[in-house]
Amino acid sequence: MKTTVTPAQADQLEADQQIIGRVLTGHREDFSLLIMRYSDALYRHALGMTGSPDVAEDILQMSFIKAYQHLAEVRGRFDAWVFRIVANGCKDWLKNIRRTHLSYDEDDQPSGYATPEEDLDRTELRSDLDRALAALAPSLREAFVMKHVEGRSYEEMADLLGTTVGAPKMRVHRAREALQVLLEEKYA
Repeated sequence: MKTTVTPAQADQLEADQQIIGRVLTGHREDFSLLIMRYSDALYRHALGMTGSPDVAEDILQMSFIKAYQHLAEVRGRFDAWVFRIVANGCKDWLKNIRRTHLSYDEDDQPSGYATPEEDLDRTELRSDLDRALAALAPSLREAFVMKHVEGRSYEEMADLLGTTVGAPKMRVHRAREALQVLLEEKYA
């Protein structure tokens, strides 16, 4: 599947290629430009996949180390290439996780609910949603997070994942169905 590249994306691709060229010719400190450019979006993805700020930070750090070590292997867009490294890191972590509950660390955020009961209901719903998301297959969880947490379009998802548009659409659909089944008994 080929997507059209906007002038801004073409400029970004060219800028990334220039930075990569400088890093490969000995200007190692220029790699920090790529880290600054992409770390926020990649962190949000890792956080959505793992539910843990610490784990997301670890995955991001290891991914950038791996990207630096294999920078000469970049073919095409750096952002899509490094996204796959982070996504694979998240999937590996999910395969190895042995716990059933993930927290989004919202305890320090002020509540917008009027009563303690409403706040408790919200906390319980978040906990149930966390458990349901954790129960999804990594590919379904990734698609759901990309679409509904990160707000990506199906076209952008397909581009980053290296698939057709239909693949992430189907994964999001299957994730919604699975979440509905997992949450239906309690909230129907």
